Amino acid sequence: MSKLFALVISAVLPVAAAAQPDVEPLTLNADNKLYCNAQTDWCVGIKTDGKFGENGPFATSRTLRAERLFWDSPEVPDFKHFSVWPQLIRLDEERALVGVIGPQEPDFEPETPFSGGSFTRRDLYVYDVTLGEPTGANLVLVLPYTADASIRACFNAADEQKRAGQCSDVYRFTTAVKALPGRDYPDLQVTTHATRSPAGASRFADSSARPALTREQLAPQVDSACSYTVTYAWQADASVYQPATPLPDCAEFLEAMPEPGK
Repeated sequence: MSKLFALVISAVLPVAAAAQPDVEPLTLNADNKLYCNAQTDWCVGIKTDGKFGENGPFATSRTLRAERLFWDSPEVPDFKHFSVWPQLIRLDEERALVGVIGPQEPDFEPETPFSGGSFTRRDLYVYDVTLGEPTGANLVLVLPYTADASIRACFNAADEQKRAGQCSDVYRFTTAVKALPGRDYPDLQVTTHATRSPAGASRFADSSARPALTREQLAPQVDSACSYTVTYAWQADASVYQPATPLPDCAEFLEAMPEPGK
């Protein structure tokens, strides 16, 4: 076949579309107490009752007859505060993107208490796991999954009356992850939802200096800047997922002690 004819044929033929990602929900299996796909040929669990070096998240396959611990960070948290991400993204028979949800590194504190309130954050840790290989687990993505902050706002009866009994400023942040067609790896679409209650609350302002709350302010208010959708694409040179566009500053929702303008 001549080069010219090959070029003509390639120009006429449609470009093959990227394959749809194979996403498999994981549910708790009553028999083995692990989170498994529908065929129970891939399961994910978190071991917490073993000796040092034996605990942590693991993936196992009855069809491949293989099992692998996949936490590869030098910091070893208390895995009792972790849970299984209830899905896997199959890359091939022996490989999948699997994850766990747990406190933020490096301290992995499950909660930061305040006087009259607290802050909690859980991150999603996603690993590329290959069963049956000695070095078959790589951390490819870490992102905030949930965060909740509650700040005391009433210190006397006058405050309580002024705030219509709503005596805490509450900040919430949640994340949903969806797999999309990609080139080498599936793209990951991350959609976040952030709210503050009451409307207009700010962790950078004195709540006692605000005027009395109106009825409309009592309902949670969506934060438009920190409620966004962004695509994370695979970066082959670094072997990690990175956002395609810069992320907004959401420290008010995601940090225990945020600093304005940081």
